[in-house]
This record gives sequence, C-alpha cells and structure tokens, in this order.
Amino acid sequence: MESDSPSPRRESIDAALERLLRSVTFQGAERSKQLLRFVVDETVADRADRLKEYTLGAEGLGKGDSFDPRSDPIVRAEASRLRARLERYYTTEGQHDPVVIALPKGSYVPQFRERIPSPDRPAQPLVAVMSLRPVWLSLSFLVAGLALGAATLTWWTAHRTTSVERPLAQFEVELTTNGNLGSEVGTDVALSPDGTRIVLIARGNDGTPRLQTRRLDEPSARELPGTDGARSPFFSPDGLWIGFWAAGSVKKTAVDGGSAVVLCEAADLLGGSWGDDGSLIAAVSSGKLARVPAGGGTPMVIADLTSESIDPRWPQLLPGAKDVLFTAVGPQGPDGANIEALSLSDGTRKVLVRGGTYGRYLGNGHLIYVNQGTLFAVRFDLERMQVAPGTPTPLLDDVLYSFTFGFAHLDVSRTGTLVYRKSTARGQSVVEWIDRSGRIESLLATPGQYIFPTLSRDGRRLALAVTEGGQANVAIYERQADVLSRASTIPGDYVPLWSPGGRVLMLGNRSGLYSVTPDDASPPKAWSHGHRYEVPWSFTPDGKRLAYHRYGNATGFDLWTVPIRMTDDEIAPDTPELFLQTSAYETYPAFSPDGHWLAYGSGAYGKWEVYVRRFPSDGSSPVQVSQAGGRIARWLPNGHELMYRTDDQRLMIVTYVVRAGMFLADKPRPWWSGQLADTGVLSNFDLDREGARVVALVPAPSTQGRQSPNHATVVLNFSDEVRRRVELATVRGRR
Repeated sequence: MESDSPSPRRESIDAALERLLRSVTFQGAERSKQLLRFVVDETVADRADRLKEYTLGAEGLGKGDSFDPRSDPIVRAEASRLRARLERYYTTEGQHDPVVIALPKGSYVPQFRERIPSPDRPAQPLVAVMSLRPVWLSLSFLVAGLALGAATLTWWTAHRTTSVERPLAQFEVELTTNGNLGSEVGTDVALSPDGTRIVLIARGNDGTPRLQTRRLDEPSARELPGTDGARSPFFSPDGLWIGFWAAGSVKKTAVDGGSAVVLCEAADLLGGSWGDDGSLIAAVSSGKLARVPAGGGTPMVIADLTSESIDPRWPQLLPGAKDVLFTAVGPQGPDGANIEALSLSDGTRKVLVRGGTYGRYLGNGHLIYVNQGTLFAVRFDLERMQVAPGTPTPLLDDVLYSFTFGFAHLDVSRTGTLVYRKSTARGQSVVEWIDRSGRIESLLATPGQYIFPTLSRDGRRLALAVTEGGQANVAIYERQADVLSRASTIPGDYVPLWSPGGRVLMLGNRSGLYSVTPDDASPPKAWSHGHRYEVPWSFTPDGKRLAYHRYGNATGFDLWTVPIRMTDDEIAPDTPELFLQTSAYETYPAFSPDGHWLAYGSGAYGKWEVYVRRFPSDGSSPVQVSQAGGRIARWLPNGHELMYRTDDQRLMIVTYVVRAGMFLADKPRPWWSGQLADTGVLSNFDLDREGARVVALVPAPSTQGRQSPNHATVVLNFSDEVRRRVELATVRGRR
C-alpha cells in the first residue's frame, strides 16, 4: 500500500525528519544526522540534481572543497549506515510514523512516502511481536520456542493491568550453533540500543571465546574477526560498534566486521559503558573507574575508591553523559553491594539502592537491579538522582548471575526490549563424590552458593566458601557429624586451603592472606599488608613453601611463592618471592608431587590454557598441557597424571613423563563425562588424597525447566511492563 501512497506535504516531511533526528536510533549518530538533513533539505528545495558523491562529501559532511571521493570513501560508507538506520528505525520505534523517508540503494536522493492504513495492514499492531519484521515469525523462531504473553510469563500474567498499548511478548531464541555460550567474567549477551541486534560471547571448538553477532530477524550468528579472548561486550549508542576486553586491552570492533581497534591497555575490565558524548566509562582496574576516549588513548581515572576497599563495577552512563551508575562492591561481596550514582562534573556520589548489583536505568523512569538472582525494579527520578520510597518490585527470579563478581546475563535496549539467560536452582550447587567410573555419591546434599571446595588431607573435613545473605564466608563441613559451621569471622573470606597437617587453614580474600586454627577458635592472623586479592592454592610436598596468586593493578594476577615456618598449630611466612609476572593473568599455581614443577592457568597467549613450568624457574619456556581451553590444575599423587578443568566445566586428565629434564605431556582425555556447576573462573573441585575421587560442586536439583545452553529469552515491551508492575505494586502498597 505504501508504494501507491500520495507524496506527503512539505510540513509532513519536516515533521518526519525531526522525529528521525530525535529518535533513539539516531542518538549519537551525528554524521548520519548531518547527511540525512542535507539530502532531505536539498531534495525538498528542488536541488536533488546536486546530490552527487562530491557534493555530499564536501558540503553535506563538511569535508570542504579539497574532498576527493576517489580516495575517500566516507560518503559511500555513511550512506550505507544511513540506509541501515532508516530501515532499523521504521521497523522499530518508527513503525507507525505517518511519513516514511527512505534512501534507495544506488541513489543519494531520498524518497518520501505517506503511510495509509489498509484492511490487511491495520494502523496499530494486534500483538507486539507482529510489529517487527515478518521474519520474526519465521519457522526458525517458532522452532526456537516462540511464546506470547500469558502463555509463558506466568509471573507477569498473574498481575497484568488492563493497559494493552504495548503488550508483553516473550520468546526463546538459540543464539549460536557455532560454539557454546560462555565467557570468563561478564555477561554473555548484550543488546543494541534499538533492540534489533544481539552480540554474544561464544567458545569455538578450540575453547577460545569470541564475539558473535546476529540481528534478531536473522537465522544465525556470525563471528567477528579479531576478537579472540573477548569478554564484557557493550554497544556504542548508535549500535555500530562493540566495545570489549581481550588480551590485556579494551578494544572496539564494528558490528559489520573488520579489524578490532585497541582503545587502551587494561589489566581487567569489569564492565564498560559507551556514552552519547563519545567517551567510554570502564572499570579497568581494581577500585577505579576510568574514562576512555572512543578513539583510543590513556584512561583518565574519574573515581578511585581503593581507600574505601570498594570496587566500582558494571558501570552504565546515564542519558546526557553527566552521571554514571555503578555497583559498589565492598568486602561483603556483590550480594551486599550498593547501586550508586557518580556525578562526572564534581565527583560526588549518591547511594541509590542498598543491597543490589548490576543496576540498569531503563529510560522510562525506572531502575532495575539484581539481588541473589532476583531482578527488582524501583522508580527513579533521573533529574534528582533519587529513587522513590517504597518496597522494590520483584520481576524475575531466574536470572543467571554471578554471586562472586556481581554481573547478570541480561541487557535492556533503549526501546524497552530485554534479553536474559535463565538460571536453574538460583545458581545453587551441592557437593558430591565422583570417581573415575562416573559413580556419584552425595557428600553435602544441602543446596547452597558454594565455591572453592578444599579437602583436608585426611578427607574428614571439607572447607569451602559459602555465600549466605549476600555475604561470603569460609565454612567447614564435618563429614562424620554432618555439620556445616563457619570457620572465620572475617567478612568476605572465600578461598580456603588446608595446611599439610590439617590443623591450620589458610584463607584468602580481597585484603590478602590469613591463617586460622579452627579447632581453638583463635582469631585469624594476617600474613600480608594491604595487598589486594591473594588466593592461597598449593603447598610443596614438604610443606615448607606456599604458592598463591596475587592481584596487581598493572598486570592482573601474578604467581608468587613464600617460604613458611610451620609447627603443628601455627604457620608463619617469610619473605614472598615473585615466580611469574606478565601483562596477562596467571592463576592457581599448583606444585607437582615431587615439588619440581608448577602447573597454572594463563591467558597470556590469547586464550586460557594450563601450563607447566619448572620450579624454581630456570628460564625455560612453559609447556602447554591443555587443549581447547583450561584453567584450574591439580596433580594426581601417582606422579604421572595431571587433572584440569575446562571453561565449559568439564574435567580432563593428562598423562605426563619427565625425560632428560623435559616435561612431556600426552593428549588430554575426559576424566568424567558430566559437567560441574558453573562457577565461572573460580574453583569447583578438589582431589582426595589418593587421587581416586573428586569432590565436586554440581548443579543443585531444580523443579524449574532448564534453558538450553545456547538459548536466551527475549522479552518485548519489557520497559512498559516494568512500569505497569511498579505502578500496580505502588497502588497495592497504599491500601
């Protein structure tokens, strides 16, 4: 019907142009705005014959008289981007505009068409999912599990209001068939500002995580080159670039492909956000937020909270780029963190939500955040930077999130679409024995948020970190008594290691190393002085040296060892010694049974693998023992096998020999066919003294349906439903 519509009047074209220039799709896209206004103004002024490549470059894009289209392709590139934005706008937020402005391929002269509703195309869609392109209803999406409104969102339908201006709709979509979803730290999924494209992290057959992207109306995802080791993706405001971290740098790459561009060096990235002003705010080192130019350059610290023992993570630049939302994680961990706002003009901070992580502003006056796997919403006044009083409204209770790092696998577009990955059993696990034959025996059947299980040498006690009420502490499970009790009063302890004698427990946390004797209830003794994040991991066979990894702002985690003096009831350190330091992370240093080798995980060569080095180091190159990814190694006591865990939570075994002073490893093979609980980069298994059984964290039983590994849930008109839910909760609260 549009092709036969009459030509719109000049004032209608002007109004259509202004709607485009003010839209979310064109927000931050200054060149596209500049080019669009120029071609429209020239056309309505009867000067369409001037719309040639030279004129568009010299005048429309301000290149001047010296512009040469033969050597500068900017006009063709910007025209292609403009066409894509126009198409995107009219299939999303502009789907009901009365006038359509199009730029046909092969021409720089825009066309103007007036939409006329017809019986076969009503002016307003009947259901939200129909308002997108027809391919949304293709067979591939139906097979993926399309479900609308009340049929699938039972927790929403129980509280729906009578408003149906933008009905809720949800569907499951398989994001990738080329690899498996999963990254080291940070969300696996990000959504473009217009809600039409997803970027995801997927691991190929070689175990390397890379960026993949797909429009929601496309049948499959495609890999973006030059993104090996990628994590923590985030979009630019115009949706044309993706920021991410890989190989010690913050980078960006175009969604259409091409070479990745290094923006700055960074030992870490715990979240980034791209503002409308063209700059990036990123958590590039522990305790600090920094501004990074979108064109690259040295990061400028805008907030240093190290003196407060606070890590600012998962930032989001708020509209106008004057304030940034972030999660303030203290010693109590992410579940006890706060959502804060930081003014970029004067550096003042304001606590918005206490007890929340991964805060996101929706753009419609609401703030969402996660607490212990549940997604909440509160009303939020952007001008006053103030959360409305009242009880937060729960929205979802099955969001996949990290109770260790505080990120959630979710994103919300500016157009109000949500994408998220589901969790089962609220991220809880149980502890089980597993032997080589695959036989499983329950050890600690009570579900909990556990990490770092560590057996005492006699196998009678299991120490592990337990997060309860948003706070992590080390606890000890007494097998014979079937009792789980706290081992330390220091908040935030989460890495235990038994001494060889089994009476002393080493503890590691964000403040350093400690030792404690659980049996006499004595207070922990501090080993270090202000060092951040130290993780004790392995003793030499004679018990005279401890290996651990320590965090440094410039180099990430490095490997250290320390000689120790030990009695039956006490451990005391001598001077620590650096073993390995690179610009990448190295973690989990494990001494071999003879004490002559050290196995560890490293991302120094573009992806995480397990390596072995001689100890003490003789300067020789490391030997890679894992294939297709690996990170946590443990030696079997038999002197010829090494176990490690992959990033898809599988256990592998490697047979090795030492010949003429050389470490020689065979091809890895599976030790067990199952998968452990997903604890990200943190440990979820240990070996018994004989090396015959593994004590492992496995997913807790759940009555909820499991989401397929490569699937995500897309919810249309999510922002509108949040508003309705919060309004309804507010009305009920007044009764």
